[in-house]
Amino acid sequence: MLIIKDALRSRVESESQGNRTILYTATGQPNYMYVIPRFTLDEVSSGLGNAIHPAFIINGEVKSEFFYGCYPGSIQAGELLSQPNKEPASQRDLVAFQLAAARNGSGWHVSTNAEWAALALLCRHHRWQEQGNTDYGRNYRHHDEIARRLDHMPAGEQEGLPTTFTASGPTSWYHNGTDSGIGDLSGNLWEWQNGMRLVAGEIQIIPDNNAAIQKVSSDDPRWQAIDLHTGALISPRDCYSAKFDAPTALRTGNAGIPILNTVIQHFNGDPLDNSYPAGLMDAEFDQIQVASDIDVPLLLKILGIIPHSHCDDGDQVYLRNYGERNLLRGGAWYSGRAAGMRTLCLSHGASHLSTSVGARPAFLC
Repeated sequence: MLIIKDALRSRVESESQGNRTILYTATGQPNYMYVIPRFTLDEVSSGLGNAIHPAFIINGEVKSEFFYGCYPGSIQAGELLSQPNKEPASQRDLVAFQLAAARNGSGWHVSTNAEWAALALLCRHHRWQEQGNTDYGRNYRHHDEIARRLDHMPAGEQEGLPTTFTASGPTSWYHNGTDSGIGDLSGNLWEWQNGMRLVAGEIQIIPDNNAAIQKVSSDDPRWQAIDLHTGALISPRDCYSAKFDAPTALRTGNAGIPILNTVIQHFNGDPLDNSYPAGLMDAEFDQIQVASDIDVPLLLKILGIIPHSHCDDGDQVYLRNYGERNLLRGGAWYSGRAAGMRTLCLSHGASHLSTSVGARPAFLC
């Protein structure tokens, strides 16, 4: 499947100068995939060291590249596909998307946080702008940038379903500003990410990109916490692990600026309420507070959990620090200036489903 070049794959690779390719599922359905070659951290950023980015490491083995869906995932014949001019799939929980990706065949998976973080570093390094459907079918900052809505309503109309068809937006909505890039990373749909979660406020990850090789479950033994003082991977529920604390005792959903600490003093919401908070209040990503005696471990920056450098782009963090919360990235069609590659949402469990939540296929073998 990876070697034989048919007419479609040859055309896509030629038109994109090798940045894109076509990979086929187990049943022969084509996927438009962007090739992300392996890089070291010092190639894309300063101050993070010179190791290979963890997105290219599986079970200790270094990979030469991974393949990322050029479009938000659509589901056809039960498989999670990356194709243009399709309706992005939504109203499915994380497990449903994982199963759809697994039906594609070996190596296919729902995007991992390690892969998303690698893309975010690349975009920052090249100063690529993150644009997309962030205002009901149009771009929040540029209202003349519009795409074709699923409900066929005009861009900007706040009624109906403002999700847009894949590949229907302008060139500026691709990550590198060209039609051969990755579309809709900012806005349109929140996208599930494997391999990172909160459990009672504790940050937990699947190491490296190991979340790409098998379906991740709540009781997966691979989950590990991060020592906030040393950055080492440690067993969950450790007193020294990195946690997100709420800033006050006020039970106000996502309100306030989260505090990175080793202790949880306040929970931000009612533990009996698992819904998305009404009257959402958010916290700017750059304003995450850190306990004064702690240096943020590099791993939290490498994985995009904590900002590596200041950028006044409005990207946001949403979270609830009780129960198990799985990761969503990027924002949705209503997110406005809060959407972006650094935006992350840890407000929902894996059973959450919504018209504003989807997923994207990736491939790594």
